[in-house]
Amino acid sequence: YFSIILILMPISGIIENKMLEWNL
Repeated sequence: YFSIILILMPISGIIENKMLEWNL
């Protein structure tokens, strides 16, 4: 499960960055 979290963490960060760009 730890490996899954390590993989999802950066992906969620990239998604958040993209969402912020779209909002702007």
